[in-house]
Amino acid sequence: MTIEERAAEFGRVFAREELNGWTYYSAGKGEDVVLLLPGGVGIGIGWLDLALALHDDHRTITVDYPPFATTMSELVDGLLAVLEAEGVDRVHVVGQSAGGMVAQVLVDQAPDRVASLVFSGTGLYGPEDVDRLAGKLAALRTTPLEEVLDTARPTLRAAWPGSADADFWIAQVEAAYRRGGRDGVVNSYAYLLDLARTSGDLRPGWQGPVLLLAADDDDPLVTAAHQRRLLDLHPGCEVRSFPDGGHSLLLTRPAEYIAAVREFLG
Repeated sequence: MTIEERAAEFGRVFAREELNGWTYYSAGKGEDVVLLLPGGVGIGIGWLDLALALHDDHRTITVDYPPFATTMSELVDGLLAVLEAEGVDRVHVVGQSAGGMVAQVLVDQAPDRVASLVFSGTGLYGPEDVDRLAGKLAALRTTPLEEVLDTARPTLRAAWPGSADADFWIAQVEAAYRRGGRDGVVNSYAYLLDLARTSGDLRPGWQGPVLLLAADDDDPLVTAAHQRRLLDLHPGCEVRSFPDGGHSLLLTRPAEYIAAVREFLG
């Protein structure tokens, strides 16, 4: 199917729900529940290929991050409220990019709610990122939204090298930015800045199974220091590297990515 047909299938299969300003999508049955956490743009449809691949044998939930959240704790509180509304005690969590950072804060604040973790295209921001993110946030507060979009397009293309569906996904990002407005874009950097300032408070010790999926050397958004900061919290983490694929392996190497996640969950 084309990406447009797959997106329509996602809309048909996954029920759309609203809760306290959050939007989330759920489908499937079974005891094993998988929570899919999107990157910084915060659009649940970004998981459509993995979500469709999982829902036959897992209950699957993904979310749109609300434009008003400014801290990681706010995001985690909202996720826990979604799980409560769905009657879910424990979840397998898959987090991409900023979603991986949210996943780490979730397991830090509510370790008993997490059964396993899959991180991809992610690490943890830290003190070296504070000035950069603070500067970006300040600039965004005075930048017209159209100019923000013009700057975002080439960055997104660089993050998705070789993806045949890049135009579709850029359109999805633009739509999300327009829905949230400039304040929503600003806030998406605010919670990343919050993490950069507080990641040193995160502690190792969680004992569940963990998998990290990453491109070897061509992710333009995650540094070796970011990745190492995350791995230091999970010394037993299984790491699977791909020779290339950029920041979003689900978009650039979908079959291999889906197979790796399914194998791990199995």
